[in-house]
Amino acid sequence: MKRINILWLLLDSLFLIVFNLLFFMFGDDGESKTSVWICYGFIHFAYFALVLTPFLVRKGSAETNYRRPLYTVTTSYFLVELLVGVTLILIAPETVKVTIVIQVVLATMFLGWLLAHLIVNEHTTDNVERREAELQYVKRSSAKLQSILQQITDHAVAKKVERVYDLMRSSPVRSNTDVRSLEQQVISEIEQLGNIVSQNETEQIVSITDKIYQLANERNRQLKISNR
Repeated sequence: MKRINILWLLLDSLFLIVFNLLFFMFGDDGESKTSVWICYGFIHFAYFALVLTPFLVRKGSAETNYRRPLYTVTTSYFLVELLVGVTLILIAPETVKVTIVIQVVLATMFLGWLLAHLIVNEHTTDNVERREAELQYVKRSSAKLQSILQQITDHAVAKKVERVYDLMRSSPVRSNTDVRSLEQQVISEIEQLGNIVSQNETEQIVSITDKIYQLANERNRQLKISNR
């Protein structure tokens, strides 16, 4: 286990050590009521929910933005539960029903709040990932064509590649599943063009360039139709 992980484990254990030490020294006389143990259990549940928050965060480019609201939820629940739980432990109600109702209501509100944030995070992450994937088609293809263009010395061939580059750079970023295969073909053909450009095979370069232009144009045409 890494040193940093050990240090975090020790830090996370501090509350449990202190709380349990105080509880068993001052709160447990061997005859604690059921309501007290219920509160004891829910306080631990709230703390573990807080400690395990990082595992609820979906990985992604905006991970920090997803982490913050989840910590707000779990921290708020833990603090409220600690306050309510300790109060009930000190009061030690004779009836278990009151304690169960209070604890279940708090836990239900927490879980509902937490699940709502998790659902929103999932939708947001999916949208961000889709957006990034869509950007890759235009950005990656344009960058590759620009690199290829710098290697071409024949003016006429360079003009053809530049025409494709201008088309790619001005292509719509927004995509859909209907044109995904065309996009893959465009990317594949651009990769092939990059492989043969150093060989100075003019006819083959022109042929592949024309094919890329046709595929990219067809992709844009289908997108325009689908967005009407």
